[in-house]
Amino acid sequence: MLLTPDFPAFAPLFAQQLHQLRAATQAALHQFQALFEPWIPHYRLAQQDEGPHSRDRLWNLCLTFWTFLWQIAQAGASCREAIDQARNLCHLQKRRLPPDKTSPYCQARGQLPLERLDEIHGAVVAEAQAAVATGDLWCGLRVHVVDGTTLTAPDTPENQEAFPQQKGQRPGCGFPILRLLAFFALATGMITGWIHGAYGQSELALLQHLWEHLRPGELLLGDRGFCTWGLLAQCRARQVHAVFRVRGSRRRDFRRGQRLSPDEREVHWTKPTLRPRTITAAEWNRLPASLTLRLVRSRVEVRGFRTRQVILVTTLLDRDA
Repeated sequence: MLLTPDFPAFAPLFAQQLHQLRAATQAALHQFQALFEPWIPHYRLAQQDEGPHSRDRLWNLCLTFWTFLWQIAQAGASCREAIDQARNLCHLQKRRLPPDKTSPYCQARGQLPLERLDEIHGAVVAEAQAAVATGDLWCGLRVHVVDGTTLTAPDTPENQEAFPQQKGQRPGCGFPILRLLAFFALATGMITGWIHGAYGQSELALLQHLWEHLRPGELLLGDRGFCTWGLLAQCRARQVHAVFRVRGSRRRDFRRGQRLSPDEREVHWTKPTLRPRTITAAEWNRLPASLTLRLVRSRVEVRGFRTRQVILVTTLLDRDA
């Protein structure tokens, strides 16, 4: 809005008011830490035994972690704002103030141990999952939503080699691109597992490394990009339920299969002749020759928008349950 040419003379005034509004509404670092500290025990933020963050510097592991977490939670917060918050926190705790330069903070932030962050994330997710009541689950099932996205990385030779940019771009004219795939717990909204790879890797290939995050009896929910015979068969073999939006006009044909209701059909999908590259030959040979699935047709009606029809395929065959 501030970049439009309608009110150029008033743009600085608007920017100043927006800055004051954000500064007045955002929580201070000491409030943010007090709110989330019960979820993260102190021992998980103790100094490293060796390597980065092994010495208790002014930007130690604990202060760097909470400052960085606060900065992430405040959309668009700069490093300068984060440093000011950290200095205020140290002043309240009567500790030596860290330097007000951005370089030391950025270096400490870049040296946060990934293994420790994974431990913190895993513990928080496990505690949240254990606190979910049965009534908050969908039909008594834990639902994991799978989805993917892409990210750009700093333009360094190491990143360009590990995460090549798109082939249509000239060398040196684009940033390294990462492909990210994650599982979200529907009951808590938390990321339960994730994996990253190069832009050229498919989401189906990355998903093969996330099976450990799914337990028998849980449900995997995905969009049309995950609606393949192979993935449905893998879910069935691992006793994981699946619900995907159907891809392909032939598979959406409600004239096929056995009629269960006006909006439900029981269908049989046969095993494709060609094995997808995302599944090993040994596992592909163990999968059955066909799958019995259920198609469900649903109408999405939102006031003010055109009614849409969505067709889902699922391994859940008991329509009453």
